[in-house]
Amino acid sequence: MVPACALQRTFRLQYGANAATCFTVDVDAKQYIVTARHALPGAAGATTIQIQHAGAWKALDCQVVGVGAGDIDIAVLAAQQVISPTDVLEPTTRHIYLSQDAYFLGFPYGLHAEVGALNAQFPIPLVKRGCVSQIELVGGGARYLLLDGHNNPGFSGGPVVYAVDNKGPANKVAAVVSGFKFAWDQVYLKDQLTDLAVKYNTGIVIAYSIEHAMELIHANPIGAKIA
Repeated sequence: MVPACALQRTFRLQYGANAATCFTVDVDAKQYIVTARHALPGAAGATTIQIQHAGAWKALDCQVVGVGAGDIDIAVLAAQQVISPTDVLEPTTRHIYLSQDAYFLGFPYGLHAEVGALNAQFPIPLVKRGCVSQIELVGGGARYLLLDGHNNPGFSGGPVVYAVDNKGPANKVAAVVSGFKFAWDQVYLKDQLTDLAVKYNTGIVIAYSIEHAMELIHANPIGAKIA
């Protein structure tokens, strides 16, 4: 079950021409916004993002806390104020294991539900489920999860949440959705092979470890203070 602490922390984000997903985590009594680095091309220092609220885009002034290096597709922002409820959604990979269920949240193609005051006029994200197919959480490079699930444009930057031992609420966030692994498929026209090819969604979701976001936060702890 995906609880309110995950749903109400997940937001639809727009930055320039990019629409994506972001979510909040609380660390040392401060709140931070986490998303995919590729959703914020060129963002540095003071920046303004747009968050969907009450059926419209609203400007939100932020500071860039940090962005992942190399292949690490994670960015962390700090707003001037807390933007979500502070119910516990623990950022950790400590309890995750190969083959367990995980859920990823976001706004593919802008799809969402409006529930009015139940979520303070913010839209509710789509929820998808996948199996944790591969774990790479050691070493000095990028740490990531691969999920057996069908990712779509708009999920980028969304949280991957899970429940300990697949029991109870999925109140742990393990990773940040980056994209999907693709393969090139050749195109046929009336059984004749053409020179064209299309990107095929293999059904493998790529998500980078939340520990990368935690490292950025600890290096620059400027989040909005939680009262």
